[in-house]
Amino acid sequence: MSTPTSSSPASAQPTTADTGFARPTRTYYDLLLAATCVVFILSNIGATKGVTFGSIITDGGFFLFPLAYVLGDVVSEIYGFKLARRAIITSFVAAAAAAASFWVLIALPAADFYEGQAALETVLGPVPQILAGSLLGFLAGQLLNSWVLVKLKAATGGRHLWGRLMGSTLVGELADTLIFCTIAAPIIGITTFGDFLNYVIVGYIYKCAVEFLLLPITYPVIGWFKRKEPTYSPAR
Repeated sequence: MSTPTSSSPASAQPTTADTGFARPTRTYYDLLLAATCVVFILSNIGATKGVTFGSIITDGGFFLFPLAYVLGDVVSEIYGFKLARRAIITSFVAAAAAAASFWVLIALPAADFYEGQAALETVLGPVPQILAGSLLGFLAGQLLNSWVLVKLKAATGGRHLWGRLMGSTLVGELADTLIFCTIAAPIIGITTFGDFLNYVIVGYIYKCAVEFLLLPITYPVIGWFKRKEPTYSPAR
């Protein structure tokens, strides 16, 4: 009569399923979502600083914010309006959480040896106010940008990507810039109508121009995601 053999240590090891861990699907959406949140939060902090180049008036977030729209274009083109909307709302919530954190940080009692309270209040104090305009502009602009891009994709059968990217940018950035500048201008010290008009026009032209100039980069990036993303279907 043969005796039962004991199982090997390898076969006795619990599997991932046995221990109750989740197995995330292989997708690049989460990376794009995280990048959008980071860019949006940093651009809001930068926007608290008024910046001038000669007669041109802008804010310190000018070099970051257009990247949020480039990322929005990639997400909309690859994943569609539903997931683009989720990324926009998630970025909205993340930025609001950051503003709340800054408010708590400023309100905390400073230690006797801490000498940066005034500077902290000067730099981060306006962020919640800037954020109000930024969030409203971001929501309206990004949702319009994504919606126009997806609708144009359906209308063109997925062709003419350059036209879809440019058209969605012109619509989305117009709404975003008007809303944001109207709220942010008095906060960063813009008080005259001439300076306000300068702020709006320069901001709109600059943001659109950056996105257009980045098209030679956006094109291959979108192409790479289309090839590498296992869930992408050109028919969608």
